[in-house]
Amino acid sequence: MSFREKSAWITLITVIACMGAYYAAILSGLVKSQSMPALYLALGCIVALIVLQAGLNLIAMATTGKDGRGPRDEREKLIQARSHTIGYYTLMVAVASLFIPTHTRGVTMIDIVNYALLCMVIAALVVAIAQIVMFRRGY
Repeated sequence: MSFREKSAWITLITVIACMGAYYAAILSGLVKSQSMPALYLALGCIVALIVLQAGLNLIAMATTGKDGRGPRDEREKLIQARSHTIGYYTLMVAVASLFIPTHTRGVTMIDIVNYALLCMVIAALVVAIAQIVMFRRGY
């Protein structure tokens, strides 16, 4: 498995773990989305995501041979371009769908921010999944 495929797996797992914990706490009612603890939880999850990705990518780099860490070849550049294109269109559709909660009664600005953050999380997951599928298929 190349370093870039390992990196895509790391992104997928860490985003699901960190942001899943945040949204699970919000949706279960453990933390009210209108409170300061929700902000601290969001910041903590984002910092944990950054630390986990940096640490796990360093470990992946150390465990991958030099041939797996070389400069990108044409196939890897194509995989990156295609996956980011898919993620871009996913993000655009998700952001365009924000008009639904925006025009709903009882939805606060904090809820809109949580929906926008969810749009970015979904786009990041789509990019990682697309990269994993393309690496596995051998594009």
